[in-house]
Amino acid sequence: MTRTIKHRIWSVLQQTLTIALMMFSGLIVAVLASMSAPENYTDPTMQEVSDLGAMRAALALLLLLFIPWYRKIPLVLIIIGGFYAVIVQGDPFVLAIGLTVWIVRAQQRWQWIIAFGGLAAILLNMGWHIFGVLRQGDHVPTAEGILIILILGFAAIGLVLSISLMTRQRRKIDQAHAEVEAVEHDRDVISSEMTRQTEREYLAREVHDTLAQRLTALSLQTGQMQKSLTVTDQGELAAALQETKHYSDQALRDLRTLVSSLRDQGEQEPLVPSVAPAGFQDLRTLLDDAAQQGLTIHPQVLLDSYDSAPDELQRAVLRISQEALTNVMRHSADKTVHVRIDGQPGHGVSLEFTNRTNSTQHFDRGTGTGLLGITERAQLLGGTAQEALLEEHFRLTVKLPWTVE
Repeated sequence: MTRTIKHRIWSVLQQTLTIALMMFSGLIVAVLASMSAPENYTDPTMQEVSDLGAMRAALALLLLLFIPWYRKIPLVLIIIGGFYAVIVQGDPFVLAIGLTVWIVRAQQRWQWIIAFGGLAAILLNMGWHIFGVLRQGDHVPTAEGILIILILGFAAIGLVLSISLMTRQRRKIDQAHAEVEAVEHDRDVISSEMTRQTEREYLAREVHDTLAQRLTALSLQTGQMQKSLTVTDQGELAAALQETKHYSDQALRDLRTLVSSLRDQGEQEPLVPSVAPAGFQDLRTLLDDAAQQGLTIHPQVLLDSYDSAPDELQRAVLRISQEALTNVMRHSADKTVHVRIDGQPGHGVSLEFTNRTNSTQHFDRGTGTGLLGITERAQLLGGTAQEALLEEHFRLTVKLPWTVE
């Protein structure tokens, strides 16, 4: 608070000193300008001021009183200063001050026309003073007087242009810096939004790939239990209950693993999988689980050095296979699927799942989230996923790149 008050006091003091200096400089310029016009004095010795000279001096003092508002009314200073410099043939000091502020703020074409008109008025005023020196004849050194007028006149034009153009350039730089800061702020906001979106997508994939799969298996197993109840076979019912408990425990374990992973990793590693892949063992476990759920699988797996494949690739193969087998259990006519998985380093991995469709019913894609998740997961690795509805079969083909470091 104290620093702000001191800054304001210093700013007011600095502005006051600047205005006082400009008014004092304007008074000196007015006196020098009056000496170049012989009609301002009653005799060549310049001892007594004429009525015209007194009028010009009064107007000069009156114009100096407008200087404190030069930032608010630059156009007024240009008009009255131009009138005094061209019509009254006084000095162009007030005109130059207003012109400097005007050029700094000029944006449109008509504003630049006024600016060039003000510069032309300064040149015309120089001509009036040179003509006044020439009319004095031998009473003053003509060459020296003309040289002084030219120096002061062009110095005034140079100051107007240099101060105004430098100020415009500085403002452009400040504006550019402000725009850069705004862009950086927007970039940070967008980056933060993208990070949160990535985390949401990661969480959705994890929930779908782990918990949702287990719950789907649990739902299918519950259906098997209902069939067992109609048969009243205690052995089958006990086995179905055991499988139900097994899938429930798996779902709970996957949920705990997912929550622990999110707590440990936070925003630092949003794409790190919650469970490390185990190569062929994951695929073997997946196929065994699907078989236990009543799915008939004809597998053909030809993978070279799969255990040493990148974790992202192993995880994608496992999740895509898991989703594909789940779709077969939901929508196939005979719960039978032909699985072909082959690949090697540098050539990629190809996955193909083919199952029979029910020819008496219209093909049902379900909610479509399973196939969409497969496509998104393949695209994340730079791969592709294609589905084909044949005459009596549905075929899903996925190709994933397998780069070699």
